[in-house]
Amino acid sequence: MKRKRVCYLFIAAAICAGLVGCGAEGATKKEETKKQISLNIKTVPIGLGTISGLGEVEVYDLFVAASEKFAAQYDKYDVNFEISRYDYLDEKEQLVDKYGTEEAADIFYAGSWNVPDYVSNGWLVPLDDIIDEELRSDIDETIWEQNSIDGKVYTLPYQQLQNTLVVNAAMMVAAGLEKYIPEKDTIAQWSLDDFDTVFHELKESITEENRYVFLMYAANNQGDSHIMTLLRSRGGTLYDENGRFAVNTPEGIEALKWMKSLDEEGITPMGAENLELLDCVNLFNNGQLAISLANLTNLWDAWNKGIDAFAVNFPSLDGKGYCTSSTNGFCVFDNGDEDKIQAAKDFIRFIYTDEELMKYTLGTLPVNHSVIETYGKEIRMLEAYGNNIENSVDNIHNNRGWQGVRDVFYINIQNLLLGTRTPEEVAADIDQTCNAALDKVK
Repeated sequence: MKRKRVCYLFIAAAICAGLVGCGAEGATKKEETKKQISLNIKTVPIGLGTISGLGEVEVYDLFVAASEKFAAQYDKYDVNFEISRYDYLDEKEQLVDKYGTEEAADIFYAGSWNVPDYVSNGWLVPLDDIIDEELRSDIDETIWEQNSIDGKVYTLPYQQLQNTLVVNAAMMVAAGLEKYIPEKDTIAQWSLDDFDTVFHELKESITEENRYVFLMYAANNQGDSHIMTLLRSRGGTLYDENGRFAVNTPEGIEALKWMKSLDEEGITPMGAENLELLDCVNLFNNGQLAISLANLTNLWDAWNKGIDAFAVNFPSLDGKGYCTSSTNGFCVFDNGDEDKIQAAKDFIRFIYTDEELMKYTLGTLPVNHSVIETYGKEIRMLEAYGNNIENSVDNIHNNRGWQGVRDVFYINIQNLLLGTRTPEEVAADIDQTCNAALDKVK
């Protein structure tokens, strides 16, 4: 009896072992049909501001949250993510030098001037196949154009970087300029005559030393795109119909003469040729500069510092004014593996379908109309900046070799402020040096 019971147990154990074996083999076969893929994501430490419920976040945090959500629901491949940061100055080392190696990036978050170069080298894949009509219509066409090269989208835009001017309202009131202060939570639009009046009335009212009216800087290439926007103020277009720099025009020369006159009259900071953009931002925050540069996040920061401030567009001939606009977003490297490319595209597209992941844009300025509409009433100035995109100008034009342009442009503005070159000569110099920089990469 005892022997029979042991025998039954043995048979049962054998059957169980067989079932387990079959189950393991079946699971293995099933697992083998799901290809394992590792996606290498690289990003610079781009801040996304303070998000309600999340605190201060950056793009790295977005990628971590998105990868966990995506992997939990994705059934096409078994995806593993490697996410890392690199310093701004290490882009060549991390992206260019590692292209074609096992350490190459599959996805990177583009706040990069070098995207056109990567596209011309054949390193990036177009993303048009993951842009359906719903997503296309949810983002302004101006933004799509900024992220397209030869009619194809290579950066899927996620957040806007829109800059306006910012004005110290208390200094305006002290100068008797209340009528130029816009309705609360709107962006002012001043005519050229308005700017002239505001500048000179503020100049008259400021009696303390080391206090100035309007920003100006030329120590390095930081903020150079905003100085380019000032060159458009008299009706110039910065570029001709062939995409060449064209500042040596009556409109461009007039803008340079105006900029030089502001320097000569002491409306801009003394020695502005030795200042950088951050110096002007600090002067504004210290109450030493009436009008500086700001995006939506900077404006929130000013309010949090107790500064009564409002936004105004850069000057333009038509009085509506300009804002400078660029975007950051996602790019996919072509590393020769179609499965990895597909998984990378699926991952990026997934982000736009998840409401919680789209909230990461709310610390800056979203590109999606739907996100702005959803949160515009509860986040101050979100709608105002979102609607201001119609006044944006794109000074970069997806030019290859943009870094070369940046290396020479500011030197010409230095010469203007120093007086070593006349406005006419500077206009010709800008065209010559900037176009030569573009020609080097053709």
